[in-house]
Amino acid sequence: METANEKGPGSGNGTAKDARRKAEKTLKLIIKLLAKAEGSPYPEEAQTFQEHAERLMVRYGIQQASIDTEAGKAGRAQEPMVEERFELGGQLRVGQARGFTEIALAFNTLRVLQATTSSKKIIYLIGAESDVAQALRLFASLRLQLESAMAAWWLGYPYKPYLSAHEKVLERRQFQVGFLNSVAGRIRALYDNEMAAGTTGSELVLASRSDRADEHVKLLHPAIRLARRQSLSMGSHGAHAAGSLAGTMASVGVEVAPADRRCLGAPGR
Repeated sequence: METANEKGPGSGNGTAKDARRKAEKTLKLIIKLLAKAEGSPYPEEAQTFQEHAERLMVRYGIQQASIDTEAGKAGRAQEPMVEERFELGGQLRVGQARGFTEIALAFNTLRVLQATTSSKKIIYLIGAESDVAQALRLFASLRLQLESAMAAWWLGYPYKPYLSAHEKVLERRQFQVGFLNSVAGRIRALYDNEMAAGTTGSELVLASRSDRADEHVKLLHPAIRLARRQSLSMGSHGAHAAGSLAGTMASVGVEVAPADRRCLGAPGR
């Protein structure tokens, strides 16, 4: 007969189920907060929703990594590793690809490959299924917010009449880079804060998940080459500052041969 303090045969499984339920609740709240951030006409309110969503995204990632690690220890199936693509087109795709890549890498457990066609920049995200889905969800939300923020800024930009067509592209690109880099920096800071305040072992479970992503990259693309960071034509400091400020208020089909993809998520990042 068991006493109240003894663990029965199913107690470990019950703990795992509790952890999964907690993670599911977190995910539902993230989705609601992002929807509110996208729909709010008030920048301060949108910022509050976005920052709360990003904070929960980081916690959700840690929760999922912990669940995955425990499943591995218990001999149960771990979360599958996947590769998904995110496409960017238009004149501003180069700067957007740079910014969205920085955001993906800020999540620590994702690896990023990048490919270029004549009309698109393609970002390939590799990692645990829930991590990839989370990044794509954030990308979709930020894309809407970025377009809205840039349109409002560009409408009142006083120097447009004095710029060439190329300079106009550079200014808008710089705004977008500033916006997206601001979000990436915030996510990195959230991870640092969670690690400082979190439970013992959080760094280890994230490292394990990151290692699995590295292994999946090698499995899918054994001959992948690391990309050199290419220089990017820049706009003005003013455009970058405006984009960074807007980012702080952000309420957070051509096939490419695998050999042509460049790895931007080097191990040990």
